[in-house]
Amino acid sequence: MEVILAFLRSHTKAVVAVLEGEKPKASLMLYAVGDDGAFYFGTKKSSPKYQGLLKNPSVSIVVVDGTPDPLRTVEVQGSVEFVPDTDTQSTRAMLESKNKAKFYVKDAADFAMFKVKPSSVKWLDASSGELKIQELIK
Repeated sequence: MEVILAFLRSHTKAVVAVLEGEKPKASLMLYAVGDDGAFYFGTKKSSPKYQGLLKNPSVSIVVVDGTPDPLRTVEVQGSVEFVPDTDTQSTRAMLESKNKAKFYVKDAADFAMFKVKPSSVKWLDASSGELKIQELIK
């Protein structure tokens, strides 16, 4: 599990898929993995993503290594927990301390943060020359 946490903590972007109405929608998001092993990301409350999460809090998250080879990726499924407005600023500060990428919507008046505790984690790693798939939480 430490290899996977190190992989996740060395990356800054994930594709997060949510249901917006009846259709799945995937978005590139900045994220951080907290000390508790949960994923944190944020968006504006006025966004379709936020509205979709109100109706269905299930998400799928994929983090892919940007190098052509070897293939290494983590797939996570879980349910979103809405971070209370009173904790949004401190949670955002934690995300920014762990993820140095430019966070474009952080100053929006309607900004919200989310926490996802993984219910399913799949690690794909071809570092050995052979693709190995490991399901950690199922």
